[in-house]
Amino acid sequence: MARKISEKLMHGLSAVALHPATAAAAILLCTAFLFLLERAVEHMPFVMLCVLGIATLLFLASRRVYFSIYTALAATVLVAIVSVLKYRTKGFDLHIYDIVFTGTDPKAFAFLINGFASYIVPVAGLMICCLIVLSIVFIRDGKHKMTTLKRTGLVAVAFALIPLSYPLKADEPRYFHYLGGFNASAFFVSFLDLRDAAIGRGIADRFAGLPDVEPFAEAGPCDMTGPKPDIFVVLSESQTDLGRLNQYGLDQKFADRFKSADGKRRELRVETFGGGTWISNFSLMTGLSSLDFGWRAPYLTTTMEGKVQQSLATELARCGYRTAVLMPMDHGFVNEGPFLESIGFDEVLDYNRIGASEYAHPDRFNFESARSFIEEHRKTDGRPLFLEVQTMFAHSPYSDHRAEDEPDSLTDSGIFELDEYVRRVAQSQQDFDWYLAQAQADSTEHPSIVLEFGDHQSFATRELVNHLYPDFAVDELTSSAYRTYFTVHGMGMDVDMTPFDFASLDIGYLGVSLLEAAGVAKSPMFAELAALRDICEGRLHFCADRAAVDRHLQKRIASGYLTVQ
Repeated sequence: MARKISEKLMHGLSAVALHPATAAAAILLCTAFLFLLERAVEHMPFVMLCVLGIATLLFLASRRVYFSIYTALAATVLVAIVSVLKYRTKGFDLHIYDIVFTGTDPKAFAFLINGFASYIVPVAGLMICCLIVLSIVFIRDGKHKMTTLKRTGLVAVAFALIPLSYPLKADEPRYFHYLGGFNASAFFVSFLDLRDAAIGRGIADRFAGLPDVEPFAEAGPCDMTGPKPDIFVVLSESQTDLGRLNQYGLDQKFADRFKSADGKRRELRVETFGGGTWISNFSLMTGLSSLDFGWRAPYLTTTMEGKVQQSLATELARCGYRTAVLMPMDHGFVNEGPFLESIGFDEVLDYNRIGASEYAHPDRFNFESARSFIEEHRKTDGRPLFLEVQTMFAHSPYSDHRAEDEPDSLTDSGIFELDEYVRRVAQSQQDFDWYLAQAQADSTEHPSIVLEFGDHQSFATRELVNHLYPDFAVDELTSSAYRTYFTVHGMGMDVDMTPFDFASLDIGYLGVSLLEAAGVAKSPMFAELAALRDICEGRLHFCADRAAVDRHLQKRIASGYLTVQ
């Protein structure tokens, strides 16, 4: 009896699902939902024609009309939801290369599972539910008698219409579309980047037809007259200058933080928001703007491995330095370890080398690991040391309370994610004080310069910064969304701060400014990069004299220092 009732119920539900009115209602509801995620009515023809294209391909393969319609709608909605989650945390829409690179990188995938389970688990549950329902629809939906030739014709028509509805202008860079939060269309637009990569379109196209340039002169010996200080760089993960935010008492609580040894606050311009630490590190180490690579910007550690021959590491190695990076991630995460080695770093001390048990240890753990490396280096190696320490504690997610030694008197905003972020930043800054104190204690025998910088803002402060700074816009790369800070501290030595004294300094110039501040002799290429910084008043990609930037890039290419496609 129960079986008969179940079969009758299933038959009734199938009859409803496999009805033209139900399919039409599903199309309308999904269209409305996708519009809410896209927020641009002019993009909707493109989005829905992409749905149609998926449906016709499924129909060609399965001959099931309703299964094809519902699967195409479900797939598009799920992609858009994932894009919303990525945009919220990273400021960059879902891209096909997230599957090509990140999706096929087990270490990156493990990090996402570990850090963003609160997002991934519900989406995975929704996907499983969709698979169950669609499987039932597949079984119940009868095969259509339309011939293969006609079904193929439908596919051809759908894919012929898609380009006619393309939402960008022909010459409009797609990179800015991915920054715009167009979560229903971005993933489909990104397939064109896959096409361009296959046929070799890229940064080199900018120089087509321009006059040839002479390569840089060969770098001679490193003639430094003064001592060679140790150089320490600290990448302060997800941190921004909270002392600039006059809300919830943050400007008072952090009034004495984020300042260099001379007491000044300095503004750094980065090229990523909410995530993408490796993008900032790429620019720091190479003196290149990731924006010049367009849509490739989030994937440069993979696409540019072995293609950058001059870097901050090679410059310091030329002057006798040992070069190393300590990173809280696995060596192969987003290919950063292999990339750093390809640009000249002697050693990459990754998650396993430092004995980490989790990605987001308090920063003190990373700093203590760095100190162990420094002490061992000084016992066994007579060279000066260049060491970057990447931290992780202030990274999202902020769904759990991670501060282990919570500072006193932090004002609560009532916004859990913001409060947790502020607590972590405060603790990270205390840990950085400890690291500075260790360098100061060594300064008599081992003078050093310590540069600290925020790699990007956190999405936890997004609404606050948006409220305080009207120009805030993730899709506007000159807005306050891309403003962080850097600090410089001389330990047992005088530091020339002139190379840093700009109203705002782009991160691509931070490395060469550090070389000058430390008194390191520059090669011809880095000397020109420093001159470019002065001509452009601290701006790189958005330099008013853009032709000068392009000539510099051409000279790198002509010298064999940069390989582009």
